Amino acid sequence: MSGQRVLEIKERLQATTPGAWKVWQANDEYFGDDSPVVVTENGQYIAQTSYDNLSHTVRETMAADARFIAYAKEDISYLLERLEIFLRE
Repeated sequence: MSGQRVLEIKERLQATTPGAWKVWQANDEYFGDDSPVVVTENGQYIAQTSYDNLSHTVRETMAADARFIAYAKEDISYLLERLEIFLRE
């Protein structure tokens, strides 16, 4: 992986909505349906995974998709830190 690519990934990460993200549980009725919603810690809407006839998403993967999105910032940040340590060694 080139250093330039790592920098591009970092830039995209830093440009995202600040703060940690979480999945607002469907039963919290945040948007009135059962589709998982990704929000910031203070409830700002980020993304929603939903099931419809146009989507490749199926009900069985909606929650997993939302969790993946919600943790992406933390996971990518962690992986970049580990990569930087590895590249220094």
